[in-house]
Amino acid sequence: MKGISCNSNFLSNMPVEQAIDALAEHGYDAIDVCLELAPPFIPIPTPHMSPNDDASTRDRIRKHAEQAGIAFGALNAHTNLCARDPQERQANTDFLAGSLQLAADLGAAVVVTAGGGKDAYGYEQWFFDWAIDTLRQVLPIADRLGITIAIEAGSPAGSLIYNSKTMQKLLATEGLDSARVLFDPAHYYLRGDCPVQAFETFKNQVVHMHAKDAAGDPENIIFPPLGEGEINYDALIGAMAAGGFDGYIAVEYEAFAWDFPRDHAKVLAQEKAFVDRLVAKHW
Repeated sequence: MKGISCNSNFLSNMPVEQAIDALAEHGYDAIDVCLELAPPFIPIPTPHMSPNDDASTRDRIRKHAEQAGIAFGALNAHTNLCARDPQERQANTDFLAGSLQLAADLGAAVVVTAGGGKDAYGYEQWFFDWAIDTLRQVLPIADRLGITIAIEAGSPAGSLIYNSKTMQKLLATEGLDSARVLFDPAHYYLRGDCPVQAFETFKNQVVHMHAKDAAGDPENIIFPPLGEGEINYDALIGAMAAGGFDGYIAVEYEAFAWDFPRDHAKVLAQEKAFVDRLVAKHW
């Protein structure tokens, strides 16, 4: 395992340099930089970086992270790969392509995205075809830059890729050989999959992990702090260690959307302590 990272969306009310410093202060190894324009939060967290950032901005942030001892674990670039509107889908494709270049400039090896959501009436296969077409456009760019695109399953209603079965269907598609898996056990759990079994299914393709707990179901999603949900993280981290997982485990604290505590120092310390204890036990 490479170390412990953190999705920066939780720290969106501070500049990215300050977020990097906060993670360094609490002993994290890396940052997952949030680029997302429309994540499902109110208010919407301000993305920390953008594919439109100029060269001087990229260089400044890269150097700041290097000086702080924080690596770039991944860039989170979720967008709707299967949007029914062709113009929207092309804009999303361009966003993802730009995120790949940003990752290369920062030294991040992984860009995370998802299949997107079925945003209008239509056959499910149409949405699969649109997502596949988008990925076939961007994967050659990723391959050329040496970046891995990791696909995340999503539990909210309408998600195109939402469980092991739909992820397997996507990854089995011709032309997507270099696509990999972002493993977030919370989404699999909410859609009825055993997180341990989901990891075992994709363990040879998982390159990055979001550590997030879960309770409820797709119509009543709850992402509480780690250890306060229903996922057996002891069994899961044990399976990941035994399975040879060698990427980052990235804390993804989205519990603030349910009015759980948002004190940065307290949350960063508690979430990392939860992961550290299990890593020390199993690795």
